[in-house]
Amino acid sequence: ETTNKLVVKARTAGISKTDLNVTIADNILTISGVLSGGEDDHTTCWHIQECYWGEFSRTIALPVQVKEEGVKAELKDGVLTISFEKEQVESPKQIQIQ
Repeated sequence: ETTNKLVVKARTAGISKTDLNVTIADNILTISGVLSGGEDDHTTCWHIQECYWGEFSRTIALPVQVKEEGVKAELKDGVLTISFEKEQVESPKQIQIQ
C-alpha cells in the first residue's frame, strides 16, 4: 500500500492470462482460474507430482476502499500484479457528548 494506491501481488507461475479471471465487487477481490498440467496421454503413472493442477479461486477482502474503475492488472514472470487507486474516505467526525 502506498499513499494513494493499493497493490495486490499473486504468484501465478505456469498460468496463462487467458486462464485467469480477476473480478472485484463491493471491495472484494476474486482471483480464479485453471492451472493446466499439460497432461501427457502416454503417461501411465506419476512417481512424484509436486504441483497442484486444476481449478483454483482466492477471495480477498481489501483492507481499504478502492476505486473499481481504472484498475490495472499485469501478468509478468509468473506474478499477477493488480493496482487500485484508493478511494478518498472522509475522516470520522468527532461527536460532542452532552
